[in-house]
Amino acid sequence: MSESEEHEENLDYDSPRYSPASPRYSTSSSYYDSDQSYFGGKRGKTDKTDRISALPDSLILHILSSLDMGEVVRTGVLSKRWHLLWTSSQSLIFSYSGLHVNGIYKFVIFIDNTLLLCRSSIVKKFSVDFNYSKRFVRHVNRWMISIKNKHVEELDLNLRSRGNLIEIYNLPQIMYFNVGLRVLSLCNCNLVPKEEIYWPALRVLEIGYAELNRDVIKKICSGCRALESLKFRSCYGVDYFDIDSKSVKKLMIDDYGRQNHDDDELGIYARNVTSLEICGYFHRRILVLEDVKAILDAKLDFYRNTDDYVLEYEFRTDQNMLKNLLVSLQHVEKLSIGTWCLQVLTALEIQNLPCPRMRCKYLTLNTPMKKWELPGIAILLQSCPQVEILHINAESAFEVYHFGSHFKNSNDFNGENYWISRPCWVLHLKTLRIHGYEWWDSDEYVLSFLQIVLKNGMVLQKIIIDFFEINSYEKLTKKLLSFPRSSREAVIFFSS
Repeated sequence: MSESEEHEENLDYDSPRYSPASPRYSTSSSYYDSDQSYFGGKRGKTDKTDRISALPDSLILHILSSLDMGEVVRTGVLSKRWHLLWTSSQSLIFSYSGLHVNGIYKFVIFIDNTLLLCRSSIVKKFSVDFNYSKRFVRHVNRWMISIKNKHVEELDLNLRSRGNLIEIYNLPQIMYFNVGLRVLSLCNCNLVPKEEIYWPALRVLEIGYAELNRDVIKKICSGCRALESLKFRSCYGVDYFDIDSKSVKKLMIDDYGRQNHDDDELGIYARNVTSLEICGYFHRRILVLEDVKAILDAKLDFYRNTDDYVLEYEFRTDQNMLKNLLVSLQHVEKLSIGTWCLQVLTALEIQNLPCPRMRCKYLTLNTPMKKWELPGIAILLQSCPQVEILHINAESAFEVYHFGSHFKNSNDFNGENYWISRPCWVLHLKTLRIHGYEWWDSDEYVLSFLQIVLKNGMVLQKIIIDFFEINSYEKLTKKLLSFPRSSREAVIFFSS
């Protein structure tokens, strides 16, 4: 007898102790990992006026739909009217972060019993988040059968496995034909359809930490005719994202989960996609875009492993890859660039290599504006002469590009005075927004950038400064007011 079967044999499913209505259930780790109950001590005096109970059932259930089921079930002890009200809930949300095996078992059985007692014929949302292992596969399969029969519209399975590939869950065959499913989010869950996928109402699909292949992606595109948003997060196993769908307009690829072969290409084909995001860590994969002429909004905020770069051609690989990506995106209206890509562009600028000319009018730089990003920012702004709105966001993570000591020593420059010698590249800029910085007296990179924008921005209308912390508004204001301005219309706003 397996460990899971032996444990389940000792559990009395019909006992009040394991009833979902029992106050012994809680979603907190402290309960499942101990024998404490929900309530302890005496109840205090309360106001006799019960305004919530005076509300109609439909409104109460709508309020409960935003709560975890552990909290929803607890409302059954409030009064006779509330005793079974929760069983009509159409939103079933379960979450447990504990790692203790006994606590996870109690949590899983709680879901089992909740679904047995659920009287609603329709489940609009079913969400489960816990540390999964294969010992629970029969339970999860039963949940899938139950919610399929209840015509689930939104399904969120976050089956955390702590990086163990053996503990991955395979979505059962019964789930690949579902006419009511509208939103699907899967984590640590493989798609293994034996036949075609048929999700005609699905509009949003997110797949995380799963092994993919071209056949699965093809079945998704052909079987989800209403799909609008598609996201792959830390997936692996595929070398080509062929998004041959007329309906998918937003594509997001966040991290590439496993590294199979160094410097292999990772192709992205997206003929009808209008919004593309490539973020996260891609090991040594070389990204290639194909047939992306429909894209209007693009985000490149990814990074590759450069720790062991020694030879010149290794650095050239990054430079050529990024130049090719920008060439493919020359036509986009909105462009967002991350800190690693800016440092690759720094290498181009310092070596006097060209950067593709872009036609975007809205540019976002996700950068803390460190010294070795400044030349990259400069060459990108020169390559985007039509930019009217520039947003600089410091909240993104800073990924260091390992140029090597020889490159830095041979090409060092004065960062504080860098912008003074730069040519005029903000002729069409109307709005500049700077967000997420902590400004101090010694932070001259941002201040000198503001100075050059005010000096060269001939049609500049406003600068919005959204700093997290400023040690002295008075000092900053005086400095900004002392800078010469080319535009009489330019106004500076401080936003909290």
